[in-house]
Amino acid sequence: MNKQLSKQYQVFLLAFVFLGLYALPGQAQQYYLSLEKQHINLPNRTYYVGKVVDGRPGKPTIGLVYRGLDNRPAAVLFRDGLETELTSFLQKQLPARSTDQAIVLCLRQLRISEVLNGFTEEASADLAADVYAHLPDGYHFVQSVAARTSERALETTYRHDNQVAQLLQQCLEQLQSASWQEATARPPLTLAQLTKNATLVTTTSTGISSTPAIIREAPRRGIYYSFAQFLANQADATHSILLDTIHVGLAGPTAREQWQGVARIRPQIVEAEKRRSVPKDIWGFSDGQQVYVQYQGRYFPLVRQRNFFTFVGEAQPDLEYMRARSQAQMRTGVIGVATVREQNHTDEPTGYAVDMRTGHLAPYPDPMRPYPAKTDTAYVYVYRTADSLAEPVPVFLGDRQVGQLRSNEYLEIPWPYYARVMRLGVQTAGKQAAQLLIPNTSQLNYVRIMTNTATSLRPSIQLVRPEQGEKELDAIDKLSPLKAK
Repeated sequence: MNKQLSKQYQVFLLAFVFLGLYALPGQAQQYYLSLEKQHINLPNRTYYVGKVVDGRPGKPTIGLVYRGLDNRPAAVLFRDGLETELTSFLQKQLPARSTDQAIVLCLRQLRISEVLNGFTEEASADLAADVYAHLPDGYHFVQSVAARTSERALETTYRHDNQVAQLLQQCLEQLQSASWQEATARPPLTLAQLTKNATLVTTTSTGISSTPAIIREAPRRGIYYSFAQFLANQADATHSILLDTIHVGLAGPTAREQWQGVARIRPQIVEAEKRRSVPKDIWGFSDGQQVYVQYQGRYFPLVRQRNFFTFVGEAQPDLEYMRARSQAQMRTGVIGVATVREQNHTDEPTGYAVDMRTGHLAPYPDPMRPYPAKTDTAYVYVYRTADSLAEPVPVFLGDRQVGQLRSNEYLEIPWPYYARVMRLGVQTAGKQAAQLLIPNTSQLNYVRIMTNTATSLRPSIQLVRPEQGEKELDAIDKLSPLKAK
């Protein structure tokens, strides 16, 4: 009798899971944020928020979360609209007083995201805004504010309401030292102009927005323990840094093929008595030429775009494949061998971008925003400086050979594909090396090939800063005008 009940219970449980997998998708297409039960407290404030306006380019969906037993994606929205609900919430939490300065929050970024990692989820939220003082003659820029938060749990979607409230409080706390007098001296704008008047990406101590040092200067060698250190180009150079090549396990056969030949590295700090250790809890590091960002425990080289950076990382777990595998396993039974026809795209090379306001690392291009109507063509120069190898080195774009290079030769590769990952490869004596990047359309891109014949190692293919690449190509041109391909 007990065995029969046990079997009936197993059948019931499987049926329940089956119904959960197939009944919830239609209900999980939208997820509404609600701030009704949230609170913020700013006892020392000297302002009140008169209005929140949405100044995000294209006003995209706030983000995606995963709902149901099979993690169906759902768009994140405010039921009554972003501007209406945030304005109402802040006016209720921070009522106007006669001595307060009226301000407007013009949102430049509000993003909700979730990353699945085995049995847990990481929930993240980012908020960035420009603050304007509302004066009789118009709206005067005060400063930019930004904040980010993330947390991990078995189920995280319910945490996003609280995260948004936290970010609003953290951003408004940054106004404690705001100078209303300095804001008065800046030119007034109309309310309509605010959404078209996005400031640059950082704010100085005086509240005036400026281009960050990491955009203006060459990276300094050392460790970036925080995003703020990265923006300010203030790497900690207390210890020497060595690059350690490591093996990385990847989930699917397609991912292993596409990452083949790409050098995977991590930093090592040389401490007292020449002891080496791998730093923990860092944002990234620089070897003095190339900046690497840490993403989910692995390091990837950054490529400069116009006023931000991108990198090629690993794709998140393929939910469609996981769903197909679960369904196949259900069809074959608990002990059967499941055959899955879906391709697993987990860990495949995928573009990401650094949000220069909050430091958040997000998919690029942003799936919530439309592509630009017109895109530019990027140009990548692959070159080989003098070495001892006499044979030409074949150069591959994806799996197609696009040329070959001898010492002191280069070739130009146009790339008209907006935000698409480029895979460059070289091969010598049966050994191959590859590099993945999203080319920059705002300036020329340079990639250098080194054959390493003296050490019998595989060739290397390195991203090079534009200043150095231009200098080395000029030197090649002076040797012979026929060296370019």
